[in-house]
Amino acid sequence: MASCGIWGALGMAKILNNKQELASRFPTTPYINPLPQWFIMKHLAFQEELKQTKQRLMELESRVSGEEVIVIREITREEAKQEIRQLFKSGRTLYYSDIAEELKLDLKLVVDICREFQENKEIGIDEDALARI
Repeated sequence: MASCGIWGALGMAKILNNKQELASRFPTTPYINPLPQWFIMKHLAFQEELKQTKQRLMELESRVSGEEVIVIREITREEAKQEIRQLFKSGRTLYYSDIAEELKLDLKLVVDICREFQENKEIGIDEDALARI
């Protein structure tokens, strides 16, 4: 059962002793005189858990809405090859996603070109970078 803290426990004690409050909390439940305490405690715990879940969902939704949108450029394969070659001349270790994001290119196109470069021995795989993943 979820813990509600001291204020939640005090609120539950108040509700257990107030029949009108019980009736308003459980409008669809037929009145049982008195409602079993375990039922009330479980219901209140579920309410608290639902409240926390809604809060977490709102936090996650706000993060997702803050995601960056990348507009992909439409260029020829040859132009993309030239730009990727130029980027590798910087000497940095680059991941496919880095290249696609920096040059605003389609990720599949970047992967295809980089694999072609690997086959032609124009670029190599940095084993140290693979170990860090």
